[in-house]
Amino acid sequence: MLIRFGTRDDAERIAVLHTNSWLTAYAGIMPTSYLNGPLLDERRTMWNTRLTTVAPEQDHTSCLLVAVEDTALLGFVYLTLQADGRILLDNLHVQPGRKRSGIGRQLMHHAFTWATTRHPGKAVYLEVLHDNASAIAFYRRLNGHPTKEFIERFPAGFELPVVECAWNPDAVRSLADHRSTSDRLAF
Repeated sequence: MLIRFGTRDDAERIAVLHTNSWLTAYAGIMPTSYLNGPLLDERRTMWNTRLTTVAPEQDHTSCLLVAVEDTALLGFVYLTLQADGRILLDNLHVQPGRKRSGIGRQLMHHAFTWATTRHPGKAVYLEVLHDNASAIAFYRRLNGHPTKEFIERFPAGFELPVVECAWNPDAVRSLADHRSTSDRLAF
């Protein structure tokens, strides 16, 4: 497996993986009509826009990393610097059939290395659906701490409870430092 910066050429595969991940992780949590309706088109628009307006490997305010094996996209992580000075880990998705194989953990280590390299001393946070127990457990195993809960209104017209998990700068640095030297990317 190789972890590299994502490019515009990855947009379609990322949108499909993102959709498939939501279809499995959010079944029974999000409305079925939404998951089986506009979700793929929304993900395509989102990733085409993100990757057309930004060259992630050259941008210091966002980072898209993809895990690939041969031509298969196994997972991806996307981070972006926020106005409050923290870094939002906006997406972490792994092919549903490859969860619990270490891909997500490796992507997190690389993501935190980008954060400490490009934005030393910054906290990282993410927002996860309250009912996504397996994701919350994964983030807790990586020392993410719930910091607040709120209700998010989705553009499709439904609301769901969300948990914010965060890592302080020391935890970010610690997670970045625990990668093997053979896994390093040039940031």
